[in-house]
Amino acid sequence: MIDEFAEWASAAGLAPGGQAGTRWRERITILLHGRAQYLDRPDPTRWRSGDVHDLFMAYVVPRQVDNWDLTEYGLDTIRDFLRFLDATDRLHPASTRVPALLKELDRLAPRFPSAMADTTRWRLAKRVFHAILADGIPLDAEPAALDAWAQRFNARDFEGRRAVLGELMDERPGYATGQLLIHDGQVAILGHAAPAAKHLVWPDLGCDCGCERQAQFPPVALPEPADLARMVATDGAGWLTQLAVLAGWTGGGKTVDDRGEPRKADVPMLLAALDLPATSDRTGGTPALTRIWRLAIEFDVIQLRRTRVLAGSGASLIANTLAGAAEPEQVLDFWSDLADELLDPPAPAIAPKNGEHLRDWLRPWMPRFLGILYTATASSELAVLDTMIDQLLDEYERRLPPGDPALFAGLAAAVVRNTLSDLADHGAVAVAGIGDHVNDQRAAAIGVAPWALNPQPGLTVGLTDLGRYLVRQRLLAEGAHAPVAGQPDDATP
Repeated sequence: MIDEFAEWASAAGLAPGGQAGTRWRERITILLHGRAQYLDRPDPTRWRSGDVHDLFMAYVVPRQVDNWDLTEYGLDTIRDFLRFLDATDRLHPASTRVPALLKELDRLAPRFPSAMADTTRWRLAKRVFHAILADGIPLDAEPAALDAWAQRFNARDFEGRRAVLGELMDERPGYATGQLLIHDGQVAILGHAAPAAKHLVWPDLGCDCGCERQAQFPPVALPEPADLARMVATDGAGWLTQLAVLAGWTGGGKTVDDRGEPRKADVPMLLAALDLPATSDRTGGTPALTRIWRLAIEFDVIQLRRTRVLAGSGASLIANTLAGAAEPEQVLDFWSDLADELLDPPAPAIAPKNGEHLRDWLRPWMPRFLGILYTATASSELAVLDTMIDQLLDEYERRLPPGDPALFAGLAAAVVRNTLSDLADHGAVAVAGIGDHVNDQRAAAIGVAPWALNPQPGLTVGLTDLGRYLVRQRLLAEGAHAPVAGQPDDATP
């Protein structure tokens, strides 16, 4: 989408060249990523009344350090993006009309600069990084320099911390004594009794001393990339096949309703094509269908052009992947990106108040579980699922809210099982001991395996070759030491 916008903006004379052009691309990337990540609005083509206000006042103002000229050019960048959507028919059919959205921008323009400068609106990370910049340390400094700054902050007294954190000290009394940690553009303050252990916040980090010391993982055997890509077309084809079916469904000139979803009359045939159960819901949809539809839009498998639905570039890549005709690197990148999305806790259809905080709390559990599983099954053996979950709960005990730790432990375990079900369909994990299950329509409608919805003892789980590849790539991205058996330590297939 950003490439299309850049091409359109360049043709219209709106995109600058050189370094300014790089900053322009970074700016729209940050705005759309923040909208998806923090406001849970992943579809860049769908803009409702109030979305523009939320993007700038609920995301940019409290969270973003103005390192990309957002105060000066942020509103104009989104203004051009909305015009691009309108001019190219990419605007989602459920969107508010663009003239109305542009008026929202106009109303926001006089207030936005002063809001950006209002420190009472800033959240933790923005306050910390602003103080770091004020001390002459760039945001892309070496981790050791940022860790040293955090240690100096942790040594401050109450008033010294308040000079950085301001009113947050009143809202969060624990900030007066908690340990500040910084990692990869993110900030956290742990409770007073918690150790300064980064892996409690960022699960792919293995060091428990609060530093950026390289985490150590055992060597694993991995096939060559070409062999892994062939596995994607077979063992890892579950979600890809579903997406390919959805892309094929668009070939008959299908249209969507004014919400940008399949028309009610088309839903039964689409459910049958996807081998999903019918539903008595008044809209005809199911959570499983909603999720597949959302993934298809996010990965450009389908595109909405007003009320028309067309196959996107992702559809061709999936077709070539399943036919064994795509480049291995391209196949593995796409498969891994889809796996990363499956690891992110899905937003509920009806989000509760402060639901984003629950999703933030849930996010680290599954990645850390995979790190534990990677170590426990490095020799390709299976591990007892309940034992692995118990180990995770023990390690993350300090993350459980004290009010009702058993409730939240059960919630975390359920998220692990549901995500394992998704990853099993994606060819990343293998689950054994599931036995014979009756056709569970409720589980199928939700989009999980019956064993995940109704836990039973004795299940074992392990990573497949694709799963070991996925977890290793994630560990390497965090700077971990995760060697391949029989290869030099610096080899990265």
